[in-house]
Amino acid sequence: MATVPKTPIPDSIEAETFIDAPPEHVFRALVEPQQVLAWWGQSGIYRCTEFVSDLRAGGKWRASGVSRESDSFTVAGEYLEIESPRVLAYSWVASWTGDAKTTVRWELKPENQGTRVRLQHSGLAAHPEIAQAYQGWPRMLSWLRAFLEKGETVSTRKPVSP
Repeated sequence: MATVPKTPIPDSIEAETFIDAPPEHVFRALVEPQQVLAWWGQSGIYRCTEFVSDLRAGGKWRASGVSRESDSFTVAGEYLEIESPRVLAYSWVASWTGDAKTTVRWELKPENQGTRVRLQHSGLAAHPEIAQAYQGWPRMLSWLRAFLEKGETVSTRKPVSP
């Protein structure tokens, strides 16, 4: 009897973009509650409605919001590494994936008057059942870029139809 080899689940998802804004502006958009609420989401997909942050190593953060189906969600964790405005890393536990704890790391590098943003969401190999749940990072980066470059917010962004 033939067997099909299993493809190993990669440990991380990586996404990268260039944002025409200095690293300091990008970093603040990732950690300041008012800014996070302005860019994180799109009507018809999901949107963040609350963001609380104790920005220090070991400090806690928490985001909550609503999804397309009007279901609520929560994501929370602890800041692991903060090197403003170059590196931000935190643990990530999302309500839609149970108690699986993974890590999100942002690296911000100055480039041509802007910032090269590299995101890595790791720890997925330990939780292969949730790896597919985290394919939305490129969309998140596009929302962040549109916010910083054009001033586009959740309320001005075109809703996605069901």
